[in-house]
Amino acid sequence: MKFPTLELNKYYNSRNTLQGIFSVFGDFGVGKTTFALQTTINCAKLGKSVIYIYTKPNLPFEKITLIHKISKEIHDNVLFIHIVNFNELHDLIFNLEFLILNDLTQNKSKFNIIIIDSMTNLYRLELNKENKEKNYSLNYQLNQMLANLTYLNERYDIEVLIVNEISRRIIEDQVMEVQSGGKVMEFWVKYHIKIVKTEKLNERKFLFSNIAEKYSIEFTSNLGEKGFK
Repeated sequence: MKFPTLELNKYYNSRNTLQGIFSVFGDFGVGKTTFALQTTINCAKLGKSVIYIYTKPNLPFEKITLIHKISKEIHDNVLFIHIVNFNELHDLIFNLEFLILNDLTQNKSKFNIIIIDSMTNLYRLELNKENKEKNYSLNYQLNQMLANLTYLNERYDIEVLIVNEISRRIIEDQVMEVQSGGKVMEFWVKYHIKIVKTEKLNERKFLFSNIAEKYSIEFTSNLGEKGFK
């Protein structure tokens, strides 16, 4: 995977055996989709095939058009899929292996990267405080999806990047910002990239954590019209 920021790429390239799911999360408007689309462009430029799954109501046509204008080669390396229902997302992720195997049997280049933007917004829309059974079912589905993505990552060496929402939880009388999806997400996601707004209008702070190695870095990046730089 090739990220839009130099600091993340330095860390990523220094470890040739990184395996597991990456997630990028933060408040509305911090640039999560921009980050994911820039990663898509960078990977496509390297000749990698990307499945980009978008789950919000309106596709970001202006940003996607930017990808189309770059080159036909990059356009051909990216498959956009628009999903607007949580059950559809669940079914799609479970059918991704068939799509991968179908391409392999037809001697096509296999997909290298799966990007999901976002993983939990449809999940959160379905949650209901008055219906615990439904919530248990939703958590089970989310767990299944992440387990299957982990399997695809390990079995086919497919890199996975998830765009996630942010939630606020009270821990020891303090409000803490965590990823949506709770303990299910904490269990399956190994690498966390949090984007935070700063006092400067176009500046963003990045907090990257490798849970397994208990390693973290912090840096800033400017967000302009053409993305992070």
